[in-house]
Amino acid sequence: MRKYNEELLQKLYYYIMEYQRDNGCSPSFRTIGNYFGKSFSSTSKVKNYLNVLTNRDLLEMERDGSIAVDERFSTDTVSAPLVGQIACGDPTEELANIEETYALPRKLFGSGELYTLNTYGDSMTGFGINPGDLVVIRRQQTANDGQVVVAMVDNKNTLKRFYRNGEKIILHPENETMKDIIVKECDIQGVLVGKITLY
Repeated sequence: MRKYNEELLQKLYYYIMEYQRDNGCSPSFRTIGNYFGKSFSSTSKVKNYLNVLTNRDLLEMERDGSIAVDERFSTDTVSAPLVGQIACGDPTEELANIEETYALPRKLFGSGELYTLNTYGDSMTGFGINPGDLVVIRRQQTANDGQVVVAMVDNKNTLKRFYRNGEKIILHPENETMKDIIVKECDIQGVLVGKITLY
């Protein structure tokens, strides 16, 4: 039976609690590894120690594998992992590595399966979404005309306003200097429910 360093387990638990209290979100495996240095030589070792804390009912994990935010540091909130970045411009390949998890007020962002993305590009500035903003997305595969969506086109994603025109789909940028993206089909990855300006 594998033995675990009890002192390291305790330090890890208190670090996660302090991080959640100070930031309102959970640290990523990478953040934990960077903080503890040689104590955690790999993300798999981080995961093993988190599993021990979970089995002892000290932590809970989300379905996506991220660390759930403790109730003490979130009141009526919904967890939303940060899973990468989204192009507000030409579609780019999707990045889906979970970096951290935010506890967002349910009253502001609603419920459902939420996730967040960092934005870059300026195709949605007319809608108030600027490079560096964090957009909050509700995961779903359908959208109504006029909704802002994460759309996957040719295995690449983009953030645009969605319209149907007969058999065509129009992905409309909120920037008068840019042209619509017109396609026969696309995969809806989710619908925008809010945005957060980080700085």
